[in-house]
Amino acid sequence: MKKILLTFLTICLVTIGMAQEKAKPTVIGRDIGQLKNIRINGRIIDEITGEALVGATVTITEINQTRITDNNGEFEFNLDRAEYTLEFRYVGYESITYPIVAVGDGRIAMRMIQEDFELDDVVIFGRDPEKNIRSTDMGAVTMSMNTIRELPPFLGEVDIIRSMATLPGVSQVGEAAAGLNVRGGGADQNLIQFAGAPIYNPTHLFGLFTSFNPDVVNDVTLYKSVIPARFGGRGSSILDIQPKAGSIDRWGGDLMVSNYSGKIGINGPLVKDKVSIKGGFRGSYINWFLGALSNPDLNNSQANFYDGNLVISAPISEKQEFTYSYYTSYDDFAFASDTTISWKNNSHSINWKGRFGDKLGVQALGYLTQYDYNIFNRSGINDFDLNSGIEDYGVKLFATYNFSETNVLTVGGDFKDLTIQPGELVPTNQQESGILPQKVQDEFGREMGAHFQHEFELGEKIGVSYGLRYDLFQYFGPRTVRQYAENQPLSDGSAIGEIEYAEGDKIISYDGLGPRASVRYSLSKYSSIKAGYNKMYQFIHLISNTATIAPTDIWKLSDDFLKPQIVDQYSIGFYNNFMGNIFETSIEVYYKDIQNVVEYKDGANLILQNHLETELVPAQGRAFGVELYAKKNLGRLTGWISYTYSRSLRRVITPYEEEIINDGEWFASNFDKPHDVTLIGNYKLSTNTSVSATFGYSTGRPVTFPEAKFDYSGNNLAYFNRRNEQRLPDFHRLDIAVNFKLKGSGRFFEDGDWTFSILNLYGRKNPFSLFFVDEQGAPPQANRLAILGVPLPSLSYSIKF
Repeated sequence: MKKILLTFLTICLVTIGMAQEKAKPTVIGRDIGQLKNIRINGRIIDEITGEALVGATVTITEINQTRITDNNGEFEFNLDRAEYTLEFRYVGYESITYPIVAVGDGRIAMRMIQEDFELDDVVIFGRDPEKNIRSTDMGAVTMSMNTIRELPPFLGEVDIIRSMATLPGVSQVGEAAAGLNVRGGGADQNLIQFAGAPIYNPTHLFGLFTSFNPDVVNDVTLYKSVIPARFGGRGSSILDIQPKAGSIDRWGGDLMVSNYSGKIGINGPLVKDKVSIKGGFRGSYINWFLGALSNPDLNNSQANFYDGNLVISAPISEKQEFTYSYYTSYDDFAFASDTTISWKNNSHSINWKGRFGDKLGVQALGYLTQYDYNIFNRSGINDFDLNSGIEDYGVKLFATYNFSETNVLTVGGDFKDLTIQPGELVPTNQQESGILPQKVQDEFGREMGAHFQHEFELGEKIGVSYGLRYDLFQYFGPRTVRQYAENQPLSDGSAIGEIEYAEGDKIISYDGLGPRASVRYSLSKYSSIKAGYNKMYQFIHLISNTATIAPTDIWKLSDDFLKPQIVDQYSIGFYNNFMGNIFETSIEVYYKDIQNVVEYKDGANLILQNHLETELVPAQGRAFGVELYAKKNLGRLTGWISYTYSRSLRRVITPYEEEIINDGEWFASNFDKPHDVTLIGNYKLSTNTSVSATFGYSTGRPVTFPEAKFDYSGNNLAYFNRRNEQRLPDFHRLDIAVNFKLKGSGRFFEDGDWTFSILNLYGRKNPFSLFFVDEQGAPPQANRLAILGVPLPSLSYSIKF
């Protein structure tokens, strides 16, 4: 018995000794007698792939300070000489507790490994859990790809744009709709940028897919309320998509195949521990799917798309980082075999970040974006090509100075040059064709901006962020500008002459100051009230009489006749977290006033129109709403519920009776949907199995129905009275998905993720649009066009190697 007891005591002492040895803190830095302002920085990477973990949190528990890692996985603290405990957290990874003794400047290299989820485990925060309470940000939401991957996939894979549409205040006009409508704004009022470069059409197959490969995206941030002063040029929101850097110490990759598309990616060190590369390519084999759609015209169509990415990242030193990003996407769609529509995006961006001392950081970025869209008609003798495009290049410069951790000033400026080719019609056979060549005048513009943003705290209760942006837009020749008679509406009949502007001549310029401000008052550690104001200028417009972005739409710069859109937004919100940040809730109320929004004359002709001003009318807009949001962050069941009540209205009043719409009264915009509800849920059934579901409901969007028909010169014509007085039936749909993580001895054939999903589970025939068929002796008959009218299953398999 004594021997047993002695053995037991010996084991206990050894265990205690090992535990003490394990808990012994690591000494950081060289002891040179430094007592304050000790600089501790580091980088966090994935243990297996070597990729930087962007958005991971590093918390020092003794002083309650938290840092979020940047795009290279870097973090930094300024500390006093003492012992500290660092806690490293990232969603889906095992947390690490790392005690240190700070005696001088030093660096930490931390490797984190993905956790094996068990039924009794708790999901770990991958961000600062109280950021929504403590920050002055309003309407700013960052979603990591780990969060987005928990949503049901759309046709085999997660979709970035559709993931944003699950948030309050963000919607789409219908199924397979391109673009987003944010707080009552049009799709053109959103600046979507990848690695700092603007993207003009972020969709495949007219909106069925998003053209961003999720495997090369690190995180996505949507700004929809008080937008930071460094962003400009759009009226409603900024969608900032940041690419993911590759590993600097080992090669790896990923592969995914589904019944709709496939993709492959590879990443690794070009120069070990110094330069990394990450590339991805995705392509479709979608034509069999078109045959399953309910639209008979789509059954006889063909489609192809691909997209590719390349990211080269070079952490030059602890204080400098260089990144090059390339993005391309391509689509072609042959409609009923005689007309092919194609569009293509290309963007390059170069980003440099540097630190000078402990307080000053500088970032410089340059980009080039090209967007081209074409229509090829091959129906017979009148074959033609219709070509259009945009070229956008610019530079941005920011400098951030940290007076302290709670007092930060950012200043900067940006410049961009825009060239738009609205359209050129080229007959294939110019000698025999009945179509004449035609070219709309190109447009040339330049935007410049200067800005500052100051964020600081007044004690523990009050946080303030204020900024100012100055925008300048210049419209240049060469261009022929029409002159019109005074006191008459703009039309071909009122044209009285033309003015010729040579290349480089300034035709007109616009400028304005855009203040931004928000204030936060903390009621407690877990609740706060915020209020904000935001003013934005927009100098580019999407000219379209449809409700969603299409590749044939026309982008138009502000000119003599089309003034910039000016958006003033006021917001107030209450934010509250419960049960140790397990539950996150908010309510926001907003009001927007929109000047110089574009509306169209009845029967407007927008295609190949050299004088668009004769087809447009200036309108006033307003939008207001209430957004409710509740999210469960932790546990086996996670997800969120969002509800938005909102109105988006327009009014057209001009001196000319024939231009007034709906008698000068307020009417619903094309994307006015008063009620919008989204429910998201993800449930962990076991270590390797999860189930997710998304349910969405919204009011049907406004449409204009013909009220009668009449005979004119032997032709039956429809009569339309008031615009957007009717609505499509309400939208609702349920999507589900099951994900299996398989682990075995065979890396390629047994390991991997299987995802099975069903889109539109109960086969709802949500109408995308209504069209009317004329029948002899009867009123026009309405027909519903449903893009997805049946349940659509998908199966995908992905591996990492």
